[in-house]
Amino acid sequence: MTNKKENLKLLLSLGLAGVMVAILFWLISKVSSTLISPNPGQPSSIEFSNKPSIINLGTKILVKVQTYPEKRDAVKAFSEKNYSTAVEKFTASLKNNPNDPESLIYLNNAKIARDNSENLKVAVIAPVNFDQNLAEELLRGVAQAQNEVNERGGINGKKLQIVIASVENREDSQKLDKELVEDRSIVAAVGVRRDTEIYNDKGLVLVFPVERPNQAENPENTEQNLLNNQQNTVKNNYLFHINPLYDNLIDTHARYIARQGRNIAICGDIRNSGNNSNFSSSKILVEQYTQAIEQYGSKVISTSCNLADKNFDPKAFVDRAIETDNASGFLLIPSLRSINYATKVAQEVKGRKPLFGSETMYSAKTLENGRDVEGMVVPVFWHRDANKNNPFAENALELWKARVNQRTAGAYDAMQVIIAGLERDSTREGLQKALSNPDFSTSGATGNIMFSPSGKRQGEALLVKIERCERCSSGTNYDFVLLTRK
Repeated sequence: MTNKKENLKLLLSLGLAGVMVAILFWLISKVSSTLISPNPGQPSSIEFSNKPSIINLGTKILVKVQTYPEKRDAVKAFSEKNYSTAVEKFTASLKNNPNDPESLIYLNNAKIARDNSENLKVAVIAPVNFDQNLAEELLRGVAQAQNEVNERGGINGKKLQIVIASVENREDSQKLDKELVEDRSIVAAVGVRRDTEIYNDKGLVLVFPVERPNQAENPENTEQNLLNNQQNTVKNNYLFHINPLYDNLIDTHARYIARQGRNIAICGDIRNSGNNSNFSSSKILVEQYTQAIEQYGSKVISTSCNLADKNFDPKAFVDRAIETDNASGFLLIPSLRSINYATKVAQEVKGRKPLFGSETMYSAKTLENGRDVEGMVVPVFWHRDANKNNPFAENALELWKARVNQRTAGAYDAMQVIIAGLERDSTREGLQKALSNPDFSTSGATGNIMFSPSGKRQGEALLVKIERCERCSSGTNYDFVLLTRK
């Protein structure tokens, strides 16, 4: 009897041990499947994981407008590490849609992976899910720069690889910043961020391709941002601006406006934003313009104008401003979504008083109503005729089969700065030192680029005027014409 009990215990023990071994093997297989490296011979910077979707080299379509089957096939091939097929399919997709910067970036990344090329990785932060037009404009500038430098052999023999960083909701923005600075294979980033402290703290160069009104993104952090700017002048600064700051743009424009009229009426777009009902970027611009115009000796009249007001009457506003407050000029500061409403104000002003528009009006959408806004003067950071010795605009037209704007030019120049810096030193720290060197300069679409110790770029904005044209490339019979500085 005792032997039977012992045998039963032995069998149970062996069975339990067998189950535990099976479970152990199953766990090992699951863990190892997530740790398998890419195919031997592929460069380490090509590796990607399915864990986060924030950083992407070519395995996910982010810009979903006009997605052809070839592009879907290319992304699938890239994710399966079939890079030769990915190159073939991305090339075919670009023949169907040459104006797709995402496909051109992915194509160059696929070529790097296929050829097992040494490379340097730079991130572009694209707000695809918040402002797709802006995202595409920035991606075009980055893609054009990547394509050009790789076609001429790369940066000291290393090809330029671009990773697109994008989030689906604003809550993940900090996660994006954290992931970028902690990925040591990324040597620099291009984009606009609200919280930039982490880039200085972790030592990752961030180049701003466009400028926004001061504090418009987060007015509650004004004091902290001022403190950060002061600290940036003392310690090593990793933040660099391609364009003169927005203050310079407002100042140049306000000085011109004050010379044209003594009493200026301003139309803003004052919307509620987030938890602060008194805040919007247009509200801040109205305040900054008011201060600048009055600084140059003119007056901003008290007649209020809010393009966001559903009961707003353009004719009543214009008549009251002229007849009651003696307005001698009108400044329109719409958001992108309210350019059409600003145009209705322009219809009422036309021929009666000088007309001015904020930088937001520097848009193809404005030219669609060119007859109503003819004569409007707008401040810009870049115009294709301002630097005719640089072939950027002509090359962009050939590459994208369409004209590009100042945001694309800014992104292109952000990459020119990074490329020139990496040619001196391809480490994060070395790049920062190169860009901060008083002797550093490089040529771009926006002219000669060099920085102050705090990463600022000196210089004034440009002014353009909407004029009628014959056979102009805008396709609207109206265009933005560069004004001679006054």
